[in-house]
Amino acid sequence: MISGFHSNLRAACLIQCRGRPLPTTPLWSSNVATSSHPFRPALLPAKTGEPYVMNRRDLLVASGLFLVTGKRSSGQSAAPPRVQQQPGPQARLLEALQRNRLPITMSDGPAGRGWDWLVRQARDARFTLIGEEHGVAETAQLSAALFKALRGSGYSRMAIELSPIIAQDIEAAARRNGLQGILDFYARPDTWSPMYLREEAQFLATVISAAPRGERVLWGFDREIFSDRYLISRLEPRVPPRAKQSFTRLKDASTNSWAQREKNPGPPFLFAQDPAIVSAVRADWPNPDRESDTILRTLEESLAINAVARTGTAWDSSERRAQWMRNAFATRLREERGSPPKVMMKFGYNHMIRGVNYVNIFDLGAMPDEVAAASGGRAFHIIVLPGPGSRQAVLGPGRSFVSVSSDEFDEFRAGDQRLTRVLSNANATGHEVIDLRALRPLAVRGLESWNSDVVRTILGYDAAVIWKGAHASSGRA
Repeated sequence: MISGFHSNLRAACLIQCRGRPLPTTPLWSSNVATSSHPFRPALLPAKTGEPYVMNRRDLLVASGLFLVTGKRSSGQSAAPPRVQQQPGPQARLLEALQRNRLPITMSDGPAGRGWDWLVRQARDARFTLIGEEHGVAETAQLSAALFKALRGSGYSRMAIELSPIIAQDIEAAARRNGLQGILDFYARPDTWSPMYLREEAQFLATVISAAPRGERVLWGFDREIFSDRYLISRLEPRVPPRAKQSFTRLKDASTNSWAQREKNPGPPFLFAQDPAIVSAVRADWPNPDRESDTILRTLEESLAINAVARTGTAWDSSERRAQWMRNAFATRLREERGSPPKVMMKFGYNHMIRGVNYVNIFDLGAMPDEVAAASGGRAFHIIVLPGPGSRQAVLGPGRSFVSVSSDEFDEFRAGDQRLTRVLSNANATGHEVIDLRALRPLAVRGLESWNSDVVRTILGYDAAVIWKGAHASSGRA
């Protein structure tokens, strides 16, 4: 039933950027020139002569031309003596990228120098963001272990790529019956998400069990895509008399949409209806309780996000989705009492990058740095990708998942320029951690024309974890 919609869902979510379709998956320099830094200090370029006075524009242009072309202007007309040609900026960056690595193992949980470094960096941050390629088992295991390791330093909240009430109810199910409670929730016929994988369930169970029982640990920030029937059923016992008629129209539209899809697969309710059908219920129900209000706003905005994709552009739809998630984050922060919580986030890597993302949107990941900086803190961004010989889970028929080779998976259609190839080390003997901050002096102006995604990653993420021979996540059974 779900599989008939996969092509439509991908078409609705792809964004045209830089001449190729990019995904919206449902996807400064540090002082390292010291002997104590765990990564190689020799990667930074040597300092040249004393700076002279120059305005900002001239400085950017002049330094960019020098670093990209390798030429220095001279007042003399005669050419200087020929010297041995130095490697260009692209070659220097790629060489540094291959050398600037620490090992991490995953046999009995994460361990090794790379893991120790990640924990130290995350412990000192107010927010830790994990941007993942979805469907990799090791990433879920790393995320669970990292949250447990950070609990002692004050981390108490985990934001995930699910809608608010679904995240809340998954946590309630886990409080009742642990991992099996989550798996039972996943098995309900009226709710489903591409995140409903067994390793993801184990990750959530670990996070919830590590948090105090009296606190709510999961924060869901995303829109809803498939669980409208579940959310509507949660509303039904609370609907006031004056809203009964408009609520019945909403319920019938959702029920009929799913019944029709059983006969003739097509887009589900939240991708086919107008948000006005929920707005009418809100108009008839002016003062709902907090939970009902959250459900109504989630349904209404999910319909609006998808309606923009139908009537506008995919960029507009993704921008609206990003704003919904940013607003959800701000709301949860305002609702907290006492000391501000330390928060870990786990979303697709297109959402977790600092600054503008890979499709030119200021997504959720652009916000934590600003929030942290207001109180003197910082955010730590980690991109986690499958490397050589890895596999990952993607949507299969119905509510299933299938395992595919990560070497052949190319959502951004970037070919050999894609991150999973450029950031990987073909000669790696195991999993690796890269300190991307040490590479920023080499990510010079002008390299965007070579590979803008790599430059953007180095500036927008602080660390990369590259798996070697990772495993695809499995279904809920």
